[in-house]
Amino acid sequence: MKNIMNGRILLSMKIHKLVDLLQPDWVCTECGRQWGLWWDEGKYVGPVKHCATFHDGKCGVCGNKKAVTEARDYGYLKEGWHEGQ
Repeated sequence: MKNIMNGRILLSMKIHKLVDLLQPDWVCTECGRQWGLWWDEGKYVGPVKHCATFHDGKCGVCGNKKAVTEARDYGYLKEGWHEGQ
């Protein structure tokens, strides 16, 4: 599948959702489940086999200090994740 870029918005043809190209460095589990493309109404819809490495840091969405990982571990974040700040 090819991705179509228009400004800072990316339309993923496979899952038909908008991705914001400006992603935070670190994302906590709660924000990842809320804004990640691999989560749909509380259900995980990402790859069957996937692993992520977490560390203690500051979430780039909610600003809380907790266990965080990269946005890619949630399938990147949907457009509008800035609203979580």
